[in-house]
Amino acid sequence: MRFVPTILIAAALYGCGGEVQKASETGRAEQTAAVSPAPAAAEPAETARRNEPVAPEKPKRFSQAERDPSRLLDLHQADLSVILGEPSFIRRDMSAEVWQYRTEACVLDLFLYELDRGYAVTYYEFRARRDTDVARDECFVTLLRQGISRAAQS
Repeated sequence: MRFVPTILIAAALYGCGGEVQKASETGRAEQTAAVSPAPAAAEPAETARRNEPVAPEKPKRFSQAERDPSRLLDLHQADLSVILGEPSFIRRDMSAEVWQYRTEACVLDLFLYELDRGYAVTYYEFRARRDTDVARDECFVTLLRQGISRAAQS
């Protein structure tokens, strides 16, 4: 029975207590009144919108010409970056650069050689990252989407 008064006193102190903050000037603890903001009344339409499932954004559809990797031939570095974003890897040799773009399933190597106005793509090659066949078109579309995604984040 001795515990009943202790519990009642603890409950009473808890109910009338507020937050304890340390005053910056005096260094002593001060008690502030606990004030809870009144909950804002949500409008029914707003509540309904919050509960609706969000439809995933449809991936961009590329035309047949956009999906053709041969359009990369003769493009310079700045144009490549606009289309595919920054490469995952760049290797520089004497008069050539190899730009590498990667997805989970494939790799695109672009071979750039020095031409009139700088380096331009003269050859490209798709290859699998694992022991599977490469679906060239699917790989290129994935790389195009990654380039768009990176550009949107910038």
